[in-house]
Amino acid sequence: MDVHCTTCGEPWDVDHLRYDAIYEAGMSQEEAEAWHSLPPGQKLNARYRQAFHTAGWEFGRSVINVIRCPCCPKDAQPDINRLHTKAALEEMLGDGEDGLAATFEDHQL
Repeated sequence: MDVHCTTCGEPWDVDHLRYDAIYEAGMSQEEAEAWHSLPPGQKLNARYRQAFHTAGWEFGRSVINVIRCPCCPKDAQPDINRLHTKAALEEMLGDGEDGLAATFEDHQL
């Protein structure tokens, strides 16, 4: 199942975002493995957001909502309509990442 970057439209596999992207964030193997055991609400705390940002990632409330990715051109800005739509869907669907991913895929978000 793929979701798309809000800025450049690059498709990203949901499993890659959930399980592999953390290893691209410059964390140690132990830190990355510990991240997997965190509840969804803690996976994007300030420390992890900064590590992801350094690696070129920016997420909404979950790693399923890709706002910027390493493929984005440096000065590219997110599509504001897609940004608001994805944020509203995150709010509506809460922590249900599977439902969110399916909805994003259905609407190519």
